[in-house]
Amino acid sequence: MADTRLGRERRHVRRLGRGVFPDRRIRILVLAKNMIGRGEPALLLRLRGGLGNQLFQYAAGRALALRNHVPLLLDTTSGFRGDPYGRSYELGGFKVTGENIEPVSSADLGIRAELFRRFVGRREMWRMRLGQYFDSAIYDLSIKRPTALDTYCQSPRYFCEIEELLRRELEFRTVPPGLSDTTVCEITQSNSVCLHIRRLFANEADGSIRQSVGDFHGTCDIAYYRRAIYELSAVHGRLAIFVFSDDIRWAQQSSEAFAAEGSSVKVIDDEDPLRSFYLMRLCKHFIIANSTFSWWAAWLGQHPSKMVCAPSVWNHKERRFPRDLFPPGWGLVSAVATTSVIECPAVTDPSEVVPFEKLS
Repeated sequence: MADTRLGRERRHVRRLGRGVFPDRRIRILVLAKNMIGRGEPALLLRLRGGLGNQLFQYAAGRALALRNHVPLLLDTTSGFRGDPYGRSYELGGFKVTGENIEPVSSADLGIRAELFRRFVGRREMWRMRLGQYFDSAIYDLSIKRPTALDTYCQSPRYFCEIEELLRRELEFRTVPPGLSDTTVCEITQSNSVCLHIRRLFANEADGSIRQSVGDFHGTCDIAYYRRAIYELSAVHGRLAIFVFSDDIRWAQQSSEAFAAEGSSVKVIDDEDPLRSFYLMRLCKHFIIANSTFSWWAAWLGQHPSKMVCAPSVWNHKERRFPRDLFPPGWGLVSAVATTSVIECPAVTDPSEVVPFEKLS
């Protein structure tokens, strides 16, 4: 290959492919000068997935750009093309920073970059099953030229040094329209608990099959939620439990499973993710699903005595639990990530199950 600028860029991509282990769908691709404009050092963040995934991507990218003293550019469109859940860019309602740009297609990146992307896709599942969510090679990446980052970066270790900055930037610009003032008052004036259940469905390409997220990641069993409620009530007494779910009808039919002595249960009947997220983060305590959506609601929760319960199984295909996914002080509660639809079986006395484990 001739020693042109593009040839040097492609060889650098090959070196990255050998030296950087990918983190959940990570693709680090160094772009030629004419791909995103001036050719000066910059970080191009290609956002994808749901709100929780986008928040992880933004937080990690923001920290990486600050460490390298380079501008942050946001591609808010190309990562959502063909998304099976119909998701789109959702950070516009927050006080995020970054310059939106036109998307860069994979074809523009060249054949070697595309081959590297496919290689990373295979490595992704291997890393996920090993529970390796943090990659120091990504954290320490030195940006010397325009660089595209396409990763979920699901670990607070990527952005721990800018926590206070992120809490300010991830405030809502305005209150989401249509929000119930009554519900806001109920949450803020009670010993509120956010209980999140994820049962996300997607359509196959031909539209013929409904497929549950549990087929990929697993769905937390009812016993996990019962155990978490027991742990919270043992510490904080009577609870006001607010149930959030992407399957509201199912949550309403199953609400009795979350009842505890002296506590109340209310299912939030709102399918808008931003309104739900706004309400979730107002709660004092959290019982999260194996979902980045409720992970971020809990992380952004501000109550001084906040208690967070997380499932002991995050992905049923993982061989090891991803401990670097969670901040110190959160607690693990025994859980089973099932690939079947959640039912409401009889649950034994929660005091007889494996003890609550607080992460250090």
